[in-house]
Amino acid sequence: MGPSPVAPHGGHRPWQGLLITASLLTFWDLPTTVQFTIEALPSSAAEGKDVLLLARNISETIQAYYWHKGKTAEGSPLIAGYLIDVQVNIPGTAYSGRETIYPNGSLLFQNVTLEDAGSYTLRTINASYDSDQATGQLHVHQNNVPGLPVGAVAGIVTGVLVGVALVAALVCFLLLARTRRASIQRDLREQRLPASTPGHGPSHRSTFSAPLPGPRTATPMYEVSVGHGCSGPAGPRGPRIYPQQHLAEL
Repeated sequence: MGPSPVAPHGGHRPWQGLLITASLLTFWDLPTTVQFTIEALPSSAAEGKDVLLLARNISETIQAYYWHKGKTAEGSPLIAGYLIDVQVNIPGTAYSGRETIYPNGSLLFQNVTLEDAGSYTLRTINASYDSDQATGQLHVHQNNVPGLPVGAVAGIVTGVLVGVALVAALVCFLLLARTRRASIQRDLREQRLPASTPGHGPSHRSTFSAPLPGPRTATPMYEVSVGHGCSGPAGPRGPRIYPQQHLAEL
């Protein structure tokens, strides 16, 4: 009997290498399928702006696109369809005239409104009539002030309110100061004027005027009459003093 065959070094046989090679070829030949996605640009749009629902990783074998308003294509209203062969948009029941489908499957929304916010689903059909779908979100916010962020608007409003409060405080201060000044001036005028007597107005002079004497209160004036040395029964007459009124009677 001849010698038994010797196994290759390490215990590996030639058929094992063939199996490994066949497995690698099979792996390389498998088609790689990547799920396409939907991205909104911008992610949150202001009311009145345009939004693009961008379709990414679309296969080259796609023959038609169908956009639906909803989380799934089944049971959701059709916005529009696009046939690649004829390159034409086919409007659906949910078409508003502001939607346009591009050849790459992306959907353009023009002049979006708050009612447009929500889920949108793209359904694709390839040459083998296989269908696939992906969903994206459209976010729309109210446009407050063009060109200004919300924080800037809040700062402007706060500044205006503070300015109004300062102006109101200044006006109140000026009114109080004016009222107080008028009160002080009135008090000073009252202190300068003397007390008035009943039935008479206040006097503008501080000097005291004595009343003129009347006929009854006048001081009597006397006149001395001297005789000429004649004597009567009672002897020589002395000087006599007569009031001025008595002299007038004489």
